[in-house]
Formats: sequence, structure tokens, C-alpha cells
Amino acid sequence: MKKEDNISQRWIFIIGCYNSGTTLLERILRQHPSIAGLPDEGQFLTDALLEPRAVSLPRLWAEKENLFRFLPDQENAKGIQVKQDWTALLDKPDAPFAVEKSPTNSARTLWLQHHFNSPYFIHIVRNGYVVALGIHDKVLKSFGTMPDLLPKAANQWRRSLEVVLEDAPKLDHFLEIRYEDLASDPVGVTNQIFNFLGLPELPPETLRQKYLIHGSSAQIENKNAARLTQLTQKQAEIIEERAGKLLENYGYYRHNLWLGYAKTRIRAFGKLLHKFYVSCMRKTKSF
Repeated sequence: MKKEDNISQRWIFIIGCYNSGTTLLERILRQHPSIAGLPDEGQFLTDALLEPRAVSLPRLWAEKENLFRFLPDQENAKGIQVKQDWTALLDKPDAPFAVEKSPTNSARTLWLQHHFNSPYFIHIVRNGYVVALGIHDKVLKSFGTMPDLLPKAANQWRRSLEVVLEDAPKLDHFLEIRYEDLASDPVGVTNQIFNFLGLPELPPETLRQKYLIHGSSAQIENKNAARLTQLTQKQAEIIEERAGKLLENYGYYRHNLWLGYAKTRIRAFGKLLHKFYVSCMRKTKSF
């Protein structure tokens, strides 16, 4: 059977803003034997879709949203081409599911639902301060300075969420998760995802491995704290000016940060105590 002939294949679209954990989640899901994956983000694997960097807006599609947000019945020829291009590159052609994770897909979920076979959408949300700073730093490092870069990065986080929240009620299969929950309870959150997909769960030990993300190899952990300690008062005010309402709605606003810090420290201390307990038990058994 040719790859493009597998018309019953169900697609899983991981959506969310840049720097929100979409790559980590995609790496996790691709470990499942029933889920195929692509060699790169789908937006880079077809000529049918415009890349934000092609219009001098790397990681900032919201600045020209009209170029990326399609209505369901628009661009039908592109929909056919995208599906053919992606299907031909899947690493497990006989797998019943395929996963894809282009951040720009947050702008066209209804279009994807129209052109793919009853797809699943998993929306991952991460702290807006962390995301905005991450976008700012990555754009600055790879593409150089840009006017009002941090405000644009904050606006990207805000619009990514607003567009998804607007379209979500019209999606047949939609699940929203938090990056912070995935980092603190990877087994519980991934089990929730596989239940959503109707697939068997992965063995818990599978999630203890190291994942290669953007050139760095590490186990699943919440990296927000390190970034938030670098947040200046001025940066926080800029981000809040653009995205304050959603920061508040999702519990990320600065007056809620102390709770996040406390939870992170408590979990870290709990892990340390557990290691100490295991070490003591081993020493006791050796006598």
C-alpha cells in the first residue's frame, strides 16, 4: 500500500504558541507505535504553506495573521497538496495515527479539520512571560534585532491563544493541556492524551528518558523558573500591556507567580527526599 493511499489515517495536530512545549509533546507522542511522525515541522515540508520567516516575521505570524488564517472552504487545492506532501513523508506509513506540530496551524484549525479525516487537536499552553521572552531571545539570536520585538512576542502569545479559543468550540476533537502540568506529571498528562485519542498508554518508564529538544538533551522538567528569575520589571510590564487579560485568565499573572515558585520548590524538595530515602534503604539492606 502506498503512503498516500492510507485515507483512514487520523491526524493529531499539536497546536500552541512558539516556545510552549510543542516539540517536547511531539517527541513523546511519536514514541507510540500507533503514531507516525514527520522529519520536521509540516510547514517546512510543503510548498503550499507560507512560512512566517519568508515574510520577515520569524515566530511572529500574528503580525500578518491574514496570511496564515484560512477559513474551512478556502485554499482547497493547498489542502489537498499539504495532505499529500505530509503523508508521503511519514516514518510509519501503516500507523493509524500521524502527528504534526507547526505553530502556524493554530491559525487554521478549522481549515485543517475540513481537509483532514476528523483530526484531533491538542492545544498546549505555557506561561506567557516565559513564552514571550523565549520568542524574543530566539528571534534576536537567529535573525537579529527588530523594532518592538518583545511587544510583538507578547502579542504572538496572546493571539495564538485567542484564535484557538475562538475556534475550539467548532472542533470535533479538542484537548487543552498545560506545559506546567506535563512537566510536573508527565505520566498523568500523557495518559490523558492517549485516552483522548483512544490509544493504549505508554509504559511510565518510557517518559523517564532524555529528549533532544533544539539541540539540548534533558529529561522532562519545568524550565519556567530559570527564565522567570531573569524577568525584569520593565519586561513584565511590556508583556502585561499586550497580554495581561489572558495572563490573568490562565493564572500566570505576576501576583500568582509565587505559587508556581512554591510548587516547583516543593516538588524539587520531595524528589530530593525520595532519593535520600532510597539511598538509606539500600545502605540498610547492605548491612
